[in-house]
Amino acid sequence: MKNLILFIAFGLTLNSCGKESQPMEPDSICEEVAMNSNKNYNAIVSDFDEQQLLRSVEEPNDSGALSRNKESYFHVRFQMKMTNLTDIAIYSQRVDALEAFLKNLEYSFNYQEGNGGFQLIPPPELINDPNIPPATEGDRVSAVAFFAYSLGISLTSLEGSDWYLNSNETQSIRNQIRQFDLRIGSTLNYLKANQNILQQVDEDAPNRLFFDGIAFYLIGEYLNDIQAKEIGIGFIQSALELIDESSGYFIEGGGWDSSYNGVALKLGFEIFSMLPTSDIKEELGQKLVCAMDWQLTRILPSGEISTEGNTRVYPGGESFLGNEKTVDVEKTVRALKYFASLTDNSNYNNIANQVLDFYE
Repeated sequence: MKNLILFIAFGLTLNSCGKESQPMEPDSICEEVAMNSNKNYNAIVSDFDEQQLLRSVEEPNDSGALSRNKESYFHVRFQMKMTNLTDIAIYSQRVDALEAFLKNLEYSFNYQEGNGGFQLIPPPELINDPNIPPATEGDRVSAVAFFAYSLGISLTSLEGSDWYLNSNETQSIRNQIRQFDLRIGSTLNYLKANQNILQQVDEDAPNRLFFDGIAFYLIGEYLNDIQAKEIGIGFIQSALELIDESSGYFIEGGGWDSSYNGVALKLGFEIFSMLPTSDIKEELGQKLVCAMDWQLTRILPSGEISTEGNTRVYPGGESFLGNEKTVDVEKTVRALKYFASLTDNSNYNNIANQVLDFYE
């Protein structure tokens, strides 16, 4: 049965306010900044402030649903905030957060289909909206890849935590999470079977290529699937080809976009922290530094992220469900904090806090 699918941005998105000043013009010379290639994801998150991590946590309801699924099940894509649960579980060694993650998994996989994909049940008001187009197969596969991205981050970070792997208080939950391995493998097989569709629908969107690449690579890492990891590297390489060589930004819609560049940076730093030393990691690191250098030219002294010149997110730009898209503040802030940790430079953390102060 054909359904509808909606690409709803997860995470905090906030409206851009009036500009105090104009952004800097992009510089064609990328500043040389060294990143610590040996610092893994958990070590980076350990540099965060606990209260900031807690503010990003959404607790599942009694059924295990998050976000749009709380009213009634829509799609597993809306379970993506699971990574915030595992972040705080590992950071503060909180068993209750780990239990919430397990509940998230139980709820999500209750809606898995026989082919490894997931049911899509849009609310009636969206089905009946003539302005919402019917889903394509690419929409459905891409939505599963978004879910698998978050699942991959969560599982990999848990597997890298000594507390999770060796503590007596986590043993029961560890065993229960491992019971989902066959279902997780089924989802990976679904993505493998549809990788050509993902390559076609996401070929011009570097942020989506990163989502795809991380999903394949990290789920492959978790399940010891070498082929999946190789597929993931291919998607990451495709994302790195969509870089403006003169200014460093990730190309979206044929130009720059300060919101989607922030998303790509966040994802890029995440996979950078989880890749072993390799040529692709070195190339990724170099291009992320340049993309961050450009992103900083979009942040005004007030902390506002300028949308001037954007190709997608700007006043009068792309809309979703009749609502104009707004800057994805949370992901740019997260990218800045990742960069502060990887470079051991608190200035980037200060900029992240300026951005937060502007939008709060």
